This record gives sequence, C-alpha cells and structure tokens, in this order.
Amino acid sequence: MDARTVEQITEWDSRPFSGGFEALRDLADADFSGAVKADGAWLFMLNGRVVGVFGGNLDSFEDANGTAFEAPHPSLPLLFSMQERGGKTQAKYYTNDTSLDEACSTLASNNFTGYVELSENVLSGDYYVVYHGGRSMNVAYVGESEKLLTEDEAFERANDEVGIYEVVAADVDIIDVPEPETPPEPEPTPAQSQQSESDSGSKTESEPEPVSDSTPKSADDSAASAPSDSQPAQSSQASSPQTPEGESAQNQKSSRRASSEADRETKQSQPTKSAQSSGPAGETKTPASFSDEQQWRETTTIPSLDPEKSSSSKPRETGVKQRRNTRQSPQRQAQNRTPSGASASNRAKELEAELSARAEKIEALQTELKSVEVERDELKQERDRLQNELDQLRTELQTVRQSSPAATAERQITPQQAFTETNLFVRYGSKGKGTLADAAAGEANRETIESNLKLEYHTRFDVDGVAVDGKEYETFLHESMEYQFVSWLVVDLLYEIIETGHQRGLKDLFDAIQEIDRAELQGTLSVEAEEGDERELSFDIILRDRMGNPLVVANINDSRDPATGEMLGSLVDASSDVASANNELSAAFQVTKSFFEPAALETTEDATSGGLLTREKRESFVKLSRKRGYHLCLVESRNGEFHLTVPEL
Repeated sequence: MDARTVEQITEWDSRPFSGGFEALRDLADADFSGAVKADGAWLFMLNGRVVGVFGGNLDSFEDANGTAFEAPHPSLPLLFSMQERGGKTQAKYYTNDTSLDEACSTLASNNFTGYVELSENVLSGDYYVVYHGGRSMNVAYVGESEKLLTEDEAFERANDEVGIYEVVAADVDIIDVPEPETPPEPEPTPAQSQQSESDSGSKTESEPEPVSDSTPKSADDSAASAPSDSQPAQSSQASSPQTPEGESAQNQKSSRRASSEADRETKQSQPTKSAQSSGPAGETKTPASFSDEQQWRETTTIPSLDPEKSSSSKPRETGVKQRRNTRQSPQRQAQNRTPSGASASNRAKELEAELSARAEKIEALQTELKSVEVERDELKQERDRLQNELDQLRTELQTVRQSSPAATAERQITPQQAFTETNLFVRYGSKGKGTLADAAAGEANRETIESNLKLEYHTRFDVDGVAVDGKEYETFLHESMEYQFVSWLVVDLLYEIIETGHQRGLKDLFDAIQEIDRAELQGTLSVEAEEGDERELSFDIILRDRMGNPLVVANINDSRDPATGEMLGSLVDASSDVASANNELSAAFQVTKSFFEPAALETTEDATSGGLLTREKRESFVKLSRKRGYHLCLVESRNGEFHLTVPEL
C-alpha cells in the first residue's frame, strides 16, 4: 500500500475488527464504507461491497482480527482502491483549454469508470472526481491542512481552479464475501418420506410449483412454503411436477435448495422490476441501456434488510431475505453443531471461555491503540514544530527578499541590455601625475598609474533604481568579467609586458594599450563583404582609441565549460576580417573562466604559425599580409585574476 494512502486512512474513525468473514458480513449488512486492515492485508468496502483487496487476498480475512477504518465519504475507498490497483492515463487537459465541467459531462455520458485528478500546477490542493459506470462522486484535499471537501463544494472549488488535470481509466472488481456454511439437513425417516410423497401428490393436483421460474417468489410465498416447527419434513419435501416418481426425499431437498440459490443469484444480477420488460411466456428481460446503471446501483447500494424500508421491488426484497436467512453467527452455528444430548451448563462454560478470550483480545487491542495514539500525538507535535520552523524560514526569506536590491529596485533589466548600453572610459585624475604612455616610457611606476587611472562608465539609461540579476547596477558591472578584463588589460598586462621584456615581441599590442580611450561592451564592427554589402561582426569587448578605431577585440567565455576549437575559429575569422579593413587592430583575445581544450590550442597554433619559412619575430601573430596582422592571445581567469597563457610571458 502507498504510504500516503495509509497515512490518510489511519486518520479516519476506527474500531476493532474481529471475527473474519462473519465480521465482514456484518459490515456489509451495515452498508459500511471504508477500509479494513488485518495481518498486513487491506480491504476496501463501498456501501457494504468489497471493491479491492491489497497486500493479500480475501482468504486473508477468513479468521482474521484487525482494525476497521470508516471513511468520512464513500468516494475515498473507491478512489484509493483505483489508485492502488493502478490505471491507464487516457488524456491530460489544461483547464483553460478544456474546462473540468465539460470533461466531466463527457465522461458521465460515456459511462466512464475511473477518476479525474486535478493537482498539477495547482497550489491550493488536490481535487478528484471518481466515476463508476458514469456515476460520479467528488472529493478534494485543500490547503496546507489538507481539509477534506466533498460533492458540490469540492467540484465547485475544482471547477474554479487553473491547472492540468489527468483522466485515468481504472477497473473495479466487486468481490462477494463468502456465505457461511449451512449445516447438512438430517435424513428423512421412512414415515416422513411417505408423508412427503403424499404431500407431493396433493401439491401436484392443487397447484404446480415453478422450479425454474426466473423471478424469485415473494416474501409471503417464501413464508408459506417454509417448514413449520411441528412438521419440518412434511412441509419442506413437497415435490414439483417435474420430480420423478422414484426420486428420494433427499434429492428433492437438494433440488429445491439449488432452485432457491438460482433464484437469489438471478435476482442479484437483474435490475428491479421497474427497470425490466416482460417478453413472451412471462420471460423477464433486462434492457441493455440499464446495464451500466444496474452495475453502479449494485456497487453503491445494498437494499435494506427490512422489506418495508427497501426501495426495491418485492422480488428484490425476497432475494435479500433469502440471503439474510442463510447467514448465521458463529454462536448459532456452534449451537446447530451441538449434539442434542449436550448439557446447557457445558454450553454456558464454552460461551464464557469464548467471551473471556474475546475480552482479552479487546484489551490487547485497546493497549495497542493507546500506544498508536501516543505515537500519533508525538508525530503531530513533530509536525507542528517543523511547520513552525518552516514558517520562520519563510518569514526570514521574505525579509531578505524585501531588503535585497532586486526587491527594492524600480525596474529590472537583463545583463544583455546592461552591457549593450554601457561604455567604459579610461580617464586620469591628472595627466601630469602619470599616464599609460608614461608607464610605457618607464617614467611612472605601477602604484602611480593605479592611483591616477580610473575606469568610468557611461550608460544610455538612468542607473538609479535599476537592478541586474538581483544586484544593483554598479555592483553587477564591477563584478562582471568584462569590466575586470578591461581593468587588467590597461594596467596589469602593460606592466607584465614591460617586466618580462616582451615589448618587441608584442609591439603592436604594447603600443595599442597606450592609446586605449574607451571600451565598448557587447559591440559590433562593420566590414565590407565581397559583394560590396556591409556585414556586422559582434564582439563581447571592443577597445577603441579617441577616434573610434578598433585597437583590441575580445570574446568572453563566462561558463565552467572549457573554451573550444569552434570558439577560437570564430574569433580568428571575425578578427581577420576586421584587421583586413582596419590597420589599427593590434590584438584579439579569447578569455575563459575555465581552460582551453586541445582543439582550441591547435586552432591558435595553426592561425599563428605562418609557415615553415616565416621570419616573423612578433609573438602569436596572425599574419594577413606583409604589413597587416594581429596578435592572437589566450587568457584564463582563475580566482578573479587573469593569466596570459598564449603567448607565454
């Protein structure tokens, strides 16, 4: 059994279950709806009919003791039985496309058996419509407390919800509880046999008895033909016209008992007289259109044992009476089996012993119940404690959200919009205190440049009240790889080239750094295509001089995945087109937060080798012609610091 289903069932009203099949028959007579647990097996009942057994079979309950749980609504045992048995999903619908009311009308008109579950993308609760033969019942669990709603209230709430509901077809097996064994009747005496034959002849002359009639006799007829206290053999052995003259009295009894059983089974499998039509020769036929209604009625309705209170026709009442007359309690069966010579005192002692055993069992069950109740109370306390912790965490989360820049920001923009509408400018506190040109000439040290140089930003939008990715705009910008790379390039890289003596090998890049005026983020450059048309080439960063000429281009890989050969190939193609159209381009950078795949390194080597006979002295240089080319550089970002890996310094 599903653990969630067991948890819900154990919250129902419960009482001890003792007596096996006899106790099940008592529940059936009481129109019980709920579940019975015994020896690890579970049995579901709907209005006194068994609709499912799990974790065992019906024989598991023959002499079992356990617990009966009464359902707060009859739809629940039918629903749980269908869910435990498993069904087949017929379709899924979105409520805005197909309303729940429309789908339920269609299912009812098609005599559907199964259930509809509305729970996906629904925050308020879980809603169900349970069907059998087109008849439906409604149930729902709503809110964090899983409050139970039923029928109109449940369906109205469900019909107002927005979400996805699932239509599941499921089978239902109606299982009969075995009838008690009837003690064998005593053999008739010769005198009784003669009297029976005499009565049979009288009955034949007066009025024949229809043994094979498909309609059971009425209650009055049954009473008239029942044996009296003084003459049990004579009145019960009357023979029909079909009985052979030489048939024994015992065979006549068996024939009559089989006929009575056939009458009762025929009655249970047919609708009431109001739903039947009579054919030729008094035959009773059941119209096909009533078959599904009959199945539902037999599943959900057990007629009253009192004929005056039964809503069924008289033949229906007779069938119930016959069924009731065949049932006997264990005590009555024991009395029937008791020899006529047994004393009343011995029987009383047996009953007292049986009552004592029952009392001990009840006491043990009550002790077990108290233990379970204590465990239940402890679990409820634990649940309440966890719920309080959850509420506190939600309150703290709400407080954090309200205090975050994203929550207080007047508007949110995307990182793409923030970059495309932002430019960085290289500015000095005072040009007399040291510039990049002074640093290249060896006239200003690193500390002087760092204190005098500033990266200022200019945006095409008002940054007040703006948040990007849950952060204030300025915080987002300074933490971005784009901003940090530009800051590293204009100061740190210049001094690394100087300190390692690579001014000549990286001459074009070294000279270009001194001329950088601004950095365009998420920018584009136009180049002329072969057909004479212009095409746009995109780069994550474009560093320009005061006249707007592109000096350096760079692409950023801000993921944990390594930079690939395709990334380097795209950068080389685009940078070569720009360098062919702009003599000022000095370098192209591929920056990664991870590392470079071997394919990326091979692409770089192929682009910068220049052939076997090359005399090129410039490092990692992509040569386009005798006078044109650019440095291809690979940079890795680790722990917030940048390292030039190609060319190695």
